[in-house]
Amino acid sequence: MSAAKKRWSAAGLILLGVVAGLIFASQLRITPEGFAYKSESRGTDAITGDTSSAPVEVIRLQDTGKAFTAVSREVLPTVVSISSTIQGTSRSPQDNTWDLRDFFRFYSPQEQESRPQRGMGSGVIVSDDGYILTNHHVIDGADEIKVVLYDNRSFEAKLVGTDPLTEIALIKIEGKDLPAIRFGDSDEMEVGEWVLAIGNPLNLSSTVTAGIVSAKGRGIGIIQDRESNFENGSLAIENFIQTDAAINPGNSGGALVNLKAELIGINTAIATGTGYYTGAGFAIPINLARKIMNDFIKYGHVNRPWLGISMRNVDDVMAIRFKMDVPRGVYIDKVLENTPAEKAGLKFLDVILAVDGEDVNKSNRIQSIIAQKNPGDKITLTILRDGREMEVVVKLGRREADTAQNDSQREEEFHDLGLTVLNPEDVNPRMGTNIRGVYVSGVERFSPAYDAGIVQGSWITRIEDQDINSVADYRRELSKYKNGDVVIFHIVFRNQEARIPIKIQ
Repeated sequence: MSAAKKRWSAAGLILLGVVAGLIFASQLRITPEGFAYKSESRGTDAITGDTSSAPVEVIRLQDTGKAFTAVSREVLPTVVSISSTIQGTSRSPQDNTWDLRDFFRFYSPQEQESRPQRGMGSGVIVSDDGYILTNHHVIDGADEIKVVLYDNRSFEAKLVGTDPLTEIALIKIEGKDLPAIRFGDSDEMEVGEWVLAIGNPLNLSSTVTAGIVSAKGRGIGIIQDRESNFENGSLAIENFIQTDAAINPGNSGGALVNLKAELIGINTAIATGTGYYTGAGFAIPINLARKIMNDFIKYGHVNRPWLGISMRNVDDVMAIRFKMDVPRGVYIDKVLENTPAEKAGLKFLDVILAVDGEDVNKSNRIQSIIAQKNPGDKITLTILRDGREMEVVVKLGRREADTAQNDSQREEEFHDLGLTVLNPEDVNPRMGTNIRGVYVSGVERFSPAYDAGIVQGSWITRIEDQDINSVADYRRELSKYKNGDVVIFHIVFRNQEARIPIKIQ
């Protein structure tokens, strides 16, 4: 046989790899007729878990594209268009909940000055009686929520619950026998598996795009916890599934599904410098979203568990201190007082290697595991202390709003500008207290500060020509101006300086 005949073409290898991936990930099997894809018909209630006796559908495939067709046919009727309206404001609905304005764009606002403001997003029907999962930022602040189904029926929706710390919201329409999606297990998804992103990007309803899981466990620093600081920790959860399926503004709240037509994520953000698709999208894992959803239905709020530590990933430097050959685990940076962690005997510099037997190397993974638990649940931590591994059982508590911060820790609120600021000594030293000024720990959505472009994590170093070194300086300088004045703020963000005008209101 000639060398030419022995040589596989590049195209042949790619096709073989695609087929092999489908066989492994999606129950695709070879039959005499070609390929067969096992697609379980919809019959499992996403909330109750009940499974009907509907027969299993087997689809004969002549090419791999038919797998996408089969999944799309099943999932499309479960994905809805959501429009939210904010009455009587000149500001548009938030295009996302985060401050990196032109970096994370996913929600599609339609600005109409001095008129009711409308925005478009997506949602996923998760029960046949009308519960719909979407993103917090799709419906945040909305006075009216309208849902349009795949068959063009429209409904007014009511808000069941919304959680900015996970970016999940649950709404409900009054319907019955609605097409409901089936839940998958996002923990079982592997990097490289095929996924479809389904939603309503750019006002193009019922759009399907294909890609793979590019990464798991992404923490990209876009969800804010305005109540957090170094002393009390943050409850914001980021454990995103990253995908290269093409997604664009309007996809927020839409479905990320596997090739078994199961929901494995709620599309939430894209990484871009233009506001449009550049190859990296992020979805909230459905295992986390489902827990939040169930809490809304059962309790009317998120029943949030609480461990009570501040933690950091073990890097190369800390691996040397812990005498590790390679970095692994997450070390405890601080044990907060009167918390489950303190009661269980956890200590500063304990290294958490595993939670309930699952190895962990990122702090956001630990947060995600705990977030799927309930207060009162017990977890087993495998820790490294003084060179010895041991197990510690912790009974999780319930995190309540902090009500007893002392004056040096409390954030001063300025509702006129929408800023919360901290004195330099109240900020985590690792965040860069060599910068003079006050630290912006929160920016209220739709506020003058937000509209001007001030972001969380900035330092306000001057107001007009006056240096700002404390919250007292900040308050004193603001008191000099009246409503309608335009004041220049000197800002430092990530070592970049800017001068931002803000109209005092």
